Amino acid sequence: MQTDDRRRIPFEGAVNFRDLGGYAAGADRRTRWGRVYRADNLAGLTDADLARLESLGLRALIDFRLPMEREASPDRLPPGSSIRMMEAGFIPAGTLEMLAQVKAGTIRSPELERRVIAQYRLFCVDHTPEYRQTFAVALDPGSYPLLLHCTSGKDRTGFAAALLLLALGVARETVIEDYNLTNLYRRPVPHLFGPETPEEVVTILLAAQPKYLEAALDEIDRVYGSFDAYLTRELGVAEFDRRRLIDLLTEPVTPR
Repeated sequence: MQTDDRRRIPFEGAVNFRDLGGYAAGADRRTRWGRVYRADNLAGLTDADLARLESLGLRALIDFRLPMEREASPDRLPPGSSIRMMEAGFIPAGTLEMLAQVKAGTIRSPELERRVIAQYRLFCVDHTPEYRQTFAVALDPGSYPLLLHCTSGKDRTGFAAALLLLALGVARETVIEDYNLTNLYRRPVPHLFGPETPEEVVTILLAAQPKYLEAALDEIDRVYGSFDAYLTRELGVAEFDRRRLIDLLTEPVTPR
C-alpha cells in the first residue's frame, strides 16, 4: 500500500489524521491539499499537537461520535479555538450489542464479519440526516479547512470521506484505497476486547476491509439506483451544489 508523504499528518495523540488532497478527480482535476482532513479521536492531543492543529487553520469540525463517546473522550482543541463544531453523532443499529458480545467472547468470527457488513449497509439507509448535515457544512465556503472525525476514523468518518470524494469525481477504486489506508494507522482500542479475544476477531472489527465499504456503496446502488440519485434525492446535493463542491475542493491538474 503506497501513499503520498503529505497524506498523513503526524500527531502524537492521533494516529489516523489524514489529508484528502491529491486524488485524481476526473480527467483533469485533483482534490486540493489542506481543505478536508479525516481523523480519529482527538482527546489525546499533546501540547505540541495543539500547535500543529492550530497551524492547519481549521474552520469547522464534524464529530460523528455519540454523546457518550464525546463525554468519555472530549476533543482537545487549541485554547480559545473558534473552530465551528457540528455534532452528527450516531452508531448503526446493533453495534453496541455486537461490541458487548465481542468483549464477552460470545460471537464467532463469521457472524461478526456478517454483522459488520450489515452495519455498513445501514449507513445510507438509516443515517441520511447525519450525512445530509455533512454536505450542508461542506457546501459552506466558510467551513474550510474542514475536519471529519470519530473514534477510530474508520467507519462513520470513512463513509463520510467516501461520499465527499465520490461527489468530487474521484474514482471508486481510489476511494476504496483511501479507506484502506486506515490499516496503516490503526488506533488501538483495548477497552472493546476481553482478555482472551482471538486476534482474528480483533482484525475483523478494527481492519478497514475493502469489502465493508464496498457493501455500503453497493447498498446505495441497490436502494437508490445510483450514487448520483442518492446524492441528489437523499443528501440534497443538486447539480449546481456539486459544481460548487468541485470548485471548492478540487483544482486543475497543471500540465508538466
